[in-house]
Amino acid sequence: MKITILFFSLFFSFCSFANNIIVNGTRFIYPSNEKEITVQMTNSADRPAIAQAWLDNGDPNESPDTIKTPFQITPPISRIEAKGGQVLRIKLMDKQAIPTDRESLWWLNILDIPSLSKKEGKDQNVLQLAIRSRFKFIYRPVGLGNPETAIKQLSFEAKGNQLTIDNKSPFYVTVTKIALDDKTPLNTKTVMVAPFSAETLTVKKALKPGQLVTVNTFNDYGADVKSSIKIK
Repeated sequence: MKITILFFSLFFSFCSFANNIIVNGTRFIYPSNEKEITVQMTNSADRPAIAQAWLDNGDPNESPDTIKTPFQITPPISRIEAKGGQVLRIKLMDKQAIPTDRESLWWLNILDIPSLSKKEGKDQNVLQLAIRSRFKFIYRPVGLGNPETAIKQLSFEAKGNQLTIDNKSPFYVTVTKIALDDKTPLNTKTVMVAPFSAETLTVKKALKPGQLVTVNTFNDYGADVKSSIKIK
């Protein structure tokens, strides 16, 4: 009797790989004036793969069968031939409940299920790994301005080792590094601050008002952007 074990591994990183499937981005922006956007997947392996794609609302453990979003992905499941590609089309179906004064965030999931070779199919026990990657999927209404100016609308307020980041912009801002000497990070994790919201984190060294810190953030293309901000 052949036993096939399907193991789902969650892969959280800024890498654009879902096992052997390469995705053409680390984050995806859906401008509200576009009818749809496309996501290109390429299978770098020497064997076919099955790819399942879906959006979630922020809970990585929720089943795709129960998730409801205002978007439609075509095709939701596809076979990608060895060294071949597949284009995903993501279309907004209902924008009534989406805010128009700020960005909204979902997560794009790509599940890569590699196929079994004929030789593997004859084995008694087969361990098949299905790797899932999650990518930020941001809906951006028109008229919000230039997202590159969002960093200028951040304010940092320190109380000892507690640092509050206040985002007064309509854009999501991901802060990857905060440093005094531009070398040693004071933060222990990356923090994403939602539009018109604030996040408080614990830093390694107490900060004082008036100090200048170097802040690294990601832009729309996943590139690192460095800025200087004075602590309040």
